[in-house]
Amino acid sequence: MKHTTLIKMCIVFAAMASMGCSMWAEQLPHPSITGGMPLMEAMSKRCSQRDIDPASEITRQELSNMLWAAWGITHDGKRTVATAMNRQELEIYVVTAKEISKYDAATNTLTTIATGDFRSQVAMQDFAKQAPVNIVFVGNNTKQPEVMHQCYAAGAASQNVYLYCAQAGLKTVLRYGCDREAMKQTMQLSESQTILYVQTVGR
Repeated sequence: MKHTTLIKMCIVFAAMASMGCSMWAEQLPHPSITGGMPLMEAMSKRCSQRDIDPASEITRQELSNMLWAAWGITHDGKRTVATAMNRQELEIYVVTAKEISKYDAATNTLTTIATGDFRSQVAMQDFAKQAPVNIVFVGNNTKQPEVMHQCYAAGAASQNVYLYCAQAGLKTVLRYGCDREAMKQTMQLSESQTILYVQTVGR
């Protein structure tokens, strides 16, 4: 019985590897949630910027900070943005030149969904196809069937990313255009998941 179970596990691991998937989650640095630029100053500097250097990099600390700002847990299981009836329907994916990964706020980890450069799927514009980070906001229809509420939550989360980037000296812009059909397949999304927006980040 143990031998059979081991064989089955090996088959599963091999199948996941062939699809470019990983069962292992990367532990991000603990988000820094104190200090930074005063809120009013950050708001005054908040803007959309597309002149992102394709050679620029985002550190893991910066990524951890901005993901927490977008969708982190603050107190009593609440998030950094409000959701209607506290349904917490957002899911956040990160697309880089190397992989697509899913953010888990509870463990502050990124779990690889697919390996490879899929930035051309998440962007219609050249600057976004070459940017170091694209954040994909996905709505979970089983938690919140109203797309209007999903879009509100994604909009609020994206503004938190804007404010973080403004005070951290990063450039960002929220976008709608992307290849949703290709992304849905690559990201292995179900029918209950809806791609809402993509936010590009760099320097």
